[in-house]
Amino acid sequence: MPSKQVAWIEGEVTADLLINKLADEIVNAKIPETKNRWEKVFEVNEDKWVTYTKTIVADTQGTYKHTDGKTYPVYVLPDLRELRGNGGTLLVDNNGYIFETINTENVKSSKKIQVKEFVYKNDAGNDITLSVPGLLVVNVDDTDPANTVRKKCYVVQQGKYELDGVTFTPGKEWDEYKLITQMPSDWNDLLSKGQWSVFYYSWEWTYVRPTLYKFGMVKYIANPVHHYDRTVVLKAVPDVPSGQTPNDYFVMLKHPIQQYNYLDVSYGKGFTGKNPVGNSADTYQLACDKSTVIPGKVPVVLDQKQAELQYNKWNNPDYTDKYTPPHEAWAHDYDDKVEIKSPSSHFFYGADSVVSWVPNKKRRPDYWVEYNLSVSNDRVAIVIEGDPSPDMDAYYSSFAYIGKTIPFADYDHKGNFGITVGMGDLTKEKSGFLPADIKQDTNPNYSGWGRYTSNGMYSFSMLQTRSSVYFQAYYPAFITQLPKYDGVGTIPPELSKMVLEANGFQSSKWTKKYHASPIYLVHQFEGYRGYLDSVVAIEDHNLINKDELVVDTEEPKDPKNPAAGTWTEVYKFFRINTPVNFFKYSPNPTDCTIAILKEVY
Repeated sequence: MPSKQVAWIEGEVTADLLINKLADEIVNAKIPETKNRWEKVFEVNEDKWVTYTKTIVADTQGTYKHTDGKTYPVYVLPDLRELRGNGGTLLVDNNGYIFETINTENVKSSKKIQVKEFVYKNDAGNDITLSVPGLLVVNVDDTDPANTVRKKCYVVQQGKYELDGVTFTPGKEWDEYKLITQMPSDWNDLLSKGQWSVFYYSWEWTYVRPTLYKFGMVKYIANPVHHYDRTVVLKAVPDVPSGQTPNDYFVMLKHPIQQYNYLDVSYGKGFTGKNPVGNSADTYQLACDKSTVIPGKVPVVLDQKQAELQYNKWNNPDYTDKYTPPHEAWAHDYDDKVEIKSPSSHFFYGADSVVSWVPNKKRRPDYWVEYNLSVSNDRVAIVIEGDPSPDMDAYYSSFAYIGKTIPFADYDHKGNFGITVGMGDLTKEKSGFLPADIKQDTNPNYSGWGRYTSNGMYSFSMLQTRSSVYFQAYYPAFITQLPKYDGVGTIPPELSKMVLEANGFQSSKWTKKYHASPIYLVHQFEGYRGYLDSVVAIEDHNLINKDELVVDTEEPKDPKNPAAGTWTEVYKFFRINTPVNFFKYSPNPTDCTIAILKEVY
């Protein structure tokens, strides 16, 4: 048989589900006369989650919210147990009181404050002794007419009310307080006045003043929102000659968030993945303003306690009831650090509109994308096309090849796996990308494997060269007549007569057939390596998009039975219009396109 049998699939799907549909079609394809070995090993929907950083806000003024709905400053009582006036007079009496004085004769008023200790009964009726120095107190309004100061002073305990709103945990990081008992003596008067004079001697007053309580308050700040793109990973196990060990390769399809013009394709070795556990919304729906939870942006925290809960869950490995995000990993290179994964290649099918008077220039998630797949165990050839209906100048018919190539050397199987995809216009207005975004010398993502790292868009990215260099660029070579090189360069005058007339070229008058060429892959040092499997280059003249080209291989199905006939191959022609693809670095960058094997019978 001249070519391996393939499964051919045609269909359409909305842009938001494109990668899932492509993956399902590939792994479920019915490949004639063999078992489909493509396998889906990882599938995760788009997800976002929030993590938090614990900070301390120094010198925060303590404030207490009373049952009357008002907030009051918190004071810390000073240590006045050894307070002396000018001249050394001890101002604390034997009972632990300091008296207010009202004139230079040190006449005492009726007001006094306890500065040593006092006893109160707790809720259980037990006597509790409190030392005054360091107590936290508040001075709240009192509407009792008998209270001439119109204030009551209470001892408070600092801490935090837990999420149940009832349980109180003592601590020094939160600006929350619980009433303990009323402060005896006349601290309410002192706090209300702001200061007392308590002694006068030799032209100098001694004052007692309250001290505002300041502390380091905990504050949880949200980090920029994490997100994980919708992702599918496929495992491929291409055919190898009898006696050789098959090799596993992994292909990752990603749908960038809020992007409906392209998908990202990458590939490599030794993929492992873990699906998310739990509900990602738990990380932010009670802690943050949900309208501000935008990937890459810092959300607004509304509830510090919910943020603390999520912070503790995230940082405590013993927590089980929590969200765990998806995780991916790839085999490591010899240094045991760098993952063997190719840079992402942008596989375009649509573009933003550049019509000035169109208000909404973006493509929508519910716009249709048409797909055509040719699937064998060795490779997948794909053509996708965005719906032209929204804008006839903002869609692409785009080609991708993923998988093994047909090698010239019988032993070339390990590392013989690669990709190339078609990309859109390199303008910010249409694609969001500029040439510098995909070039090796201006984007380090495309130079991580050396000077000749392939981006998989204007070259073919191969897993390994003969000397085991990863993800290097190969370029197409094929038989073609001289093109015009429109927009590429100027043809020397002596060659201009070799350019065929654009309107005259058609099927051969000698053979009555259209002639196509294998697409060879060439490395700039290692030379010709092989060619694409069942994908050919063909001149884009006098053919209609999606024409089917029938090839009589003239190879008998049964050499012993001529009546059985010969094998026939059917190729489907596609007019590719992506501005960036590997044909742009080929002998015919302007007039050549592809035909893909559809059927062998």
